[in-house]
Amino acid sequence: MDFLPENLQSFLQHPTISYLRSTTQGQLTTQLSNIRTAYVQPYLIAPLSTLLTTTSTTAMPDLLTVLMFVTILFISLRILDYARRLVMFWVMLAFRVFFWGSLLGLCWYVYTVGVENAGRDIGWIWGVVMGFVQDFQARAAASAANSGGAGAGAGSWKKGGGWS
Repeated sequence: MDFLPENLQSFLQHPTISYLRSTTQGQLTTQLSNIRTAYVQPYLIAPLSTLLTTTSTTAMPDLLTVLMFVTILFISLRILDYARRLVMFWVMLAFRVFFWGSLLGLCWYVYTVGVENAGRDIGWIWGVVMGFVQDFQARAAASAANSGGAGAGAGSWKKGGGWS
């Protein structure tokens, strides 16, 4: 602890810090031993020891078999990585084409109808969307009030059509 500044050394040597350090280590040791007996021993150590004892009585695979397995595994993972990169390329290409196509289409629309008419159309679309949102909020509030506060979406479909 010689490399620490003096104010940190005095802080770390304080009796409260020493007490917390000793208490925490004891609790951590207890918790880790509980985890070992509850999970590690029955689910990892016991099955692995059984597997190793059963394989030691049979013939162990030779070095050529292990090397072939590792080689096949490596080649398989390389092929899967190539396939993943190929799929991601086409998906990203489709998203880029859609994005740039939409942007060019929007620019073409603004160019053909003019900025003022395009702004008017955007305002109309915004009004329609906000009307749907306000209608949904009003129906959700009415449904919650009718059902005694059971939550939004508690309404039911009427036999004649429409939400209650």
